[in-house]
Amino acid sequence: MKINLSTEYAIRVLLFAATHPTRLVKIKEIAETYQISENHLMKIVHALQKNGYLHTVRGRNGGFRLAKAAENISIGEIIMIFEDMVYLKNEDPISSVGDLPIRQTLDKAYLLFFEFLQSITLNEIVDTKNK
Repeated sequence: MKINLSTEYAIRVLLFAATHPTRLVKIKEIAETYQISENHLMKIVHALQKNGYLHTVRGRNGGFRLAKAAENISIGEIIMIFEDMVYLKNEDPISSVGDLPIRQTLDKAYLLFFEFLQSITLNEIVDTKNK
């Protein structure tokens, strides 16, 4: 699976915030660290804040921090926000068109893959990164 840049940047923003839990993180420092456009990061931070993953503070000394504990943030949830995952939002994703066995098999495999992503937390990635 190839994720789009917004998804990758969202995960980077969350990882950066998770590794600096005692202070507010600024968009500018993430932009400089990862060589990402501040404008692009502003949109990503806004989306993460809107979905309850970041707490933002406006103003000169503002910034953001995680709104949830890192162990309560699923990578699958973040991917669902930034990727076009309409397929997984259907109530019955298993294909019934023509009852093609290969299609049903691939549908099940995709669901298992996504369930795995749902089980990975931000905290697990931070712990792996720090080892």
